[in-house]
Amino acid sequence: MSDDSKLLEEYLKSGKIKKASELVLGNEEALTLLLSFLHSKDSKMKLAAVMALGEALKRMPDIMRLRILKRTLDDLIALALENDDRVPIYALRAIKALITGLPLDPESFVKLGHALKDLVKARRNEIVLLEIPPILENVRITFPDPRVHDVIARLLRSKNPRLRAMGLRLLLNITAYTGDPSLLKTAFSEVRDMITGEDIPLTDFALNLLLEISHYPLREEFIDDVTGVLTLVKNLALKGKPEVRDKARIVAEKLEDAISRYYKNRPEEARRKIQELLINERFYEAIDLALAVGDTYVLSWLAQELERMEKERLRINERVLSGPKYPSPPPEAEAQKSLQFPHISQFGRKKTGREKLMDHIGKSEQIPKMPDEETKKELEKAITSGKTSELTELALKKPEVIFELERKLEEGDKFEKMDALWALSKLAEKLDETNAFILKPAVGPLMEIASSKHRWMRFRAVRTLATIVPKAPYGDEIVGRFLEWYLSGDEEKVVPSLEFFSYYFQKTWDEKTVKVVLSRLLEYLEKEGTRFDALLTLDALVGSAPVEKISLLKPFVEKLKEIKKTASPDEQKLAIRILENIASKSKALVAH
Repeated sequence: MSDDSKLLEEYLKSGKIKKASELVLGNEEALTLLLSFLHSKDSKMKLAAVMALGEALKRMPDIMRLRILKRTLDDLIALALENDDRVPIYALRAIKALITGLPLDPESFVKLGHALKDLVKARRNEIVLLEIPPILENVRITFPDPRVHDVIARLLRSKNPRLRAMGLRLLLNITAYTGDPSLLKTAFSEVRDMITGEDIPLTDFALNLLLEISHYPLREEFIDDVTGVLTLVKNLALKGKPEVRDKARIVAEKLEDAISRYYKNRPEEARRKIQELLINERFYEAIDLALAVGDTYVLSWLAQELERMEKERLRINERVLSGPKYPSPPPEAEAQKSLQFPHISQFGRKKTGREKLMDHIGKSEQIPKMPDEETKKELEKAITSGKTSELTELALKKPEVIFELERKLEEGDKFEKMDALWALSKLAEKLDETNAFILKPAVGPLMEIASSKHRWMRFRAVRTLATIVPKAPYGDEIVGRFLEWYLSGDEEKVVPSLEFFSYYFQKTWDEKTVKVVLSRLLEYLEKEGTRFDALLTLDALVGSAPVEKISLLKPFVEKLKEIKKTASPDEQKLAIRILENIASKSKALVAH
């Protein structure tokens, strides 16, 4: 036995797992010995070996894992089925590290599928079963095979909801979505039973599946299934168990976004679907669908229909997911309204804030700060019609409507806030550089909503602000404010700032701002709470970067490769896309 082999055995016996894992990474003989210890009759040595192997696999290059995959997977599957819970936990973790990023041949897929099924059916300790979902998320196949489809079909036919969830996860893994509605129809119909019971891990697993498929475009063939699932998810968000409430709220918002995109410019079709739901007495589904569509006309019509059907007790407001609280602002917050944004010298302008607005206004007639009743009615009419042209024409003719939109954001109920956000987003899109200055009064309330916990409102606010920036004379102030949030390190400020920059950099390569953002982006890619939004920002940066500037992103390549192997499925997909986009501009950056 060589010195390294003796050292490995010593490390394992003394519980020095990290040192053992580091030793085997560069030593073929030590790795072979470590794998042999998986069969040890000494339970402590076996446990130490599987722990060290799991740590080593996390850092092992793909080509090295591929070489040992088949024989190692068989050994780890055998360990995962042992009765001592400690060994199966680490064996399952090692399996996840082994297969991440590597497709399995059909034979290995079938073996792993049967093993995981047996673990679930044996009703093992929940701590063991919690290690299964991360494995399922990473299972891929080298090529389609009847044996693979047979395993999945059997799982989907099972009476055990956890096994059906496994089957659905594997089906989504091996099937590329090509627009065929049958795949998503199966997914949305199967997932319903998984989110209505008391099984919290199963519900969490199903919510993750929904989060993934909510990105796909909806089709008429399964819109009914989506509507039903949305109501079930909102029930969880509004009154479900605390463990799943936050994730359910995120999933509900994603489903609402998907439904909104589907019915965009088709309010009459939405109204017919809602009418069908009302006829079938699926009242909460009708309300949730109307809220998702977000059309003022549809919501107003639904309220009248519910009243006509004597269902007034079914209040639409009660189905709106909780959003930011707007208590009366303290005196210092009121004072802040008249102050300029904090100054960052590289980004500031000589003249900012309401002074700039009033200078522009002063060139024509003095405009009252608050609109009269007639103007308010005109604004309501423009919003209700949903016609952007009418809204834009009114704002140019009577800029004081912006103060009414500001009031709605600060003092209005949820519907008024949603109306104001919609109106401001459309004005930000339509107004050009000569008249975007009129939106200035709304910037403060938009910034306030941008820091809130209501994701839909926050997204709409940051997207609107990002649209305003290139057009408005006070655009640098907005960027400066978000940079301050970004540099603060406070996650509650960092996340909305990343959301802002992910929109801002889609159409703009602002090198001064880019360099500031890049200065801490690696740090935010490290943190789980900011990683996804940091990836979206990096994706936007790669897309807008000129070819000659793409080298600025070189420090992020290795981190992206690490995320591609170890992060959540959504983050892995983003990392892969970003690496591909970098390679399209400079293959040399990602070649090593």
